Amino acid sequence: MKRSDNDGFATFVAHDLTLRRAQQKIWTTASWKVEGYTALVGANGSGKSSTLAMLAGQLAPDAGALTMNVDGETISDTSWARRVALAAPWCAPPQHLTLEQALQFHGTFRKSRPGQLSWRMLLDASGLMVADNVPMNRWSSGQRQRLNLALAMGTVADVVLLDEPTSNLDAQGMTWLHRVLADIHRTSTVVVATNDPQREAPKAASLLEIEK
Repeated sequence: MKRSDNDGFATFVAHDLTLRRAQQKIWTTASWKVEGYTALVGANGSGKSSTLAMLAGQLAPDAGALTMNVDGETISDTSWARRVALAAPWCAPPQHLTLEQALQFHGTFRKSRPGQLSWRMLLDASGLMVADNVPMNRWSSGQRQRLNLALAMGTVADVVLLDEPTSNLDAQGMTWLHRVLADIHRTSTVVVATNDPQREAPKAASLLEIEK
């Protein structure tokens, strides 16, 4: 049997899945598969962030099933979150921490990738420059975004989930993001929630669209 380019990568499978937030229906008895480098697309307010939270194990579907599989193993609910790294507006280190404290805090729970994809190497490459004693709540939005992305992309994980990752990034930051995405999608499943895949997931191999 010929091996797929995505063999060994994490795969999400939805079966008759329904997801609602308040009165909004995001998915209704939907069945789909996510594997490899995927752009999750939809209009503003369509439920991309909620879908990403579901893939991260932070939300459960209202009906149907969502499974994560890695190397033929179905990942349990108890270990799901440890297999995923996430950068999203609702998921960030405590804002009173300095850069060094934030790295130590994140390192308490997760492990950094080695080499050029480590948290520190990614931060250096991103161009982030902040004083040692300045907490994040005094950083610019672009500085905070660089940290959030570096922590997610530099974490050892089967899946990397990014919610509109170019938000608050300048041209240098976008070039850095695209370069890192080109590296990590070779070893991890990457899902980018976006309404502009050419800008935020320029080399995504597949598309998952929320239709309204």
